[in-house]
Amino acid sequence: MNRTARFAAAIVLGLVISVAAQAKEKNIKQSDLPPAVQQTAERQSAGATVTGYTKEKVEGEMIYKMNLDVDGRARGVTMAADGTLLVVLQEIAWEDVPEAVKTDFTNVTGKKGKLGPVSSVSKMGRVVSYEAILVKDGVRARVEIKPNTPELDAIPTADSTK
Repeated sequence: MNRTARFAAAIVLGLVISVAAQAKEKNIKQSDLPPAVQQTAERQSAGATVTGYTKEKVEGEMIYKMNLDVDGRARGVTMAADGTLLVVLQEIAWEDVPEAVKTDFTNVTGKKGKLGPVSSVSKMGRVVSYEAILVKDGVRARVEIKPNTPELDAIPTADSTK
């Protein structure tokens, strides 16, 4: 599959996943979080403003999400029911995006597309991808770019760090 086809497939898959995920999420209060999740949430929100909590069942497991504002930038934290930190999504400045990733985003966007803010996606404390919302021809889609490095290819997809 050529690079353009992979980007197109990533856009379509991202849109499908985003729509499906939004349909299942339920807004909750901090007091509704299990104790272990509350502890992780407290550590992760130090110095930030919490803007909301949600929960949803994914593959039979309940996960909890916390949305934050950190110095004017959005951060999303996803945690397992036992308090395990699964994913951190952190909005970053364009100048902080690696050059190769900028090139990939620019190739996906094309002349007619508009790219929204870029976020780093971290698992197990390491950035594994970058994502942004692309608006092209009136259609919104989530675009994910994975840096092409051998270390990232070796990172397992199921995280278990707290």
